[in-house]
Amino acid sequence: MKLTRSRKFNKAGIAVALIVMAASLAALPAEAQKKKSKVNIESDQMELFESKNQAIFRGNVRARQDDVSLNSTNLIATFVKTKSGGTDVTWLETKGGGVKIKTGSQTITGDRMKMNVKANTAVVTGKVTVIQGTSVVKGEKLNVNLNTNESKFVGVPGARVKFSFNPD
Repeated sequence: MKLTRSRKFNKAGIAVALIVMAASLAALPAEAQKKKSKVNIESDQMELFESKNQAIFRGNVRARQDDVSLNSTNLIATFVKTKSGGTDVTWLETKGGGVKIKTGSQTITGDRMKMNVKANTAVVTGKVTVIQGTSVVKGEKLNVNLNTNESKFVGVPGARVKFSFNPD
């Protein structure tokens, strides 16, 4: 990974927020998101724009914590500086390509993802597919609220929500 500007910056905070986002999209219980296990994040390049409070990971972004992973072309992390000198990530957004989130039991794909980290909400848009076992849900937009563990699929005219499953 290439860091184009070196300054006091808490990359681990961004990576932890990224994994929390992935966990929220998988509708994991709230306790599972609070784990502090090792986070690995890779990209072809990372740029830090302190004037915009943004870090941009570009090219083949891969993040992993335990059995949760996120792959995307680019990832933008927007943050605020804390009084203690660290950073708190406020927004995460993928751009310029698809996003794929995998957990032990689910795979979520779409064209774009945006997460409000503070509100624990995320939106995946553009040809969204969630696969769990033999069940598949497809739609144009997936809204997830981690605080309530609720998700909502939205279709658009000509592209309705589709659900396929094999009952046991």
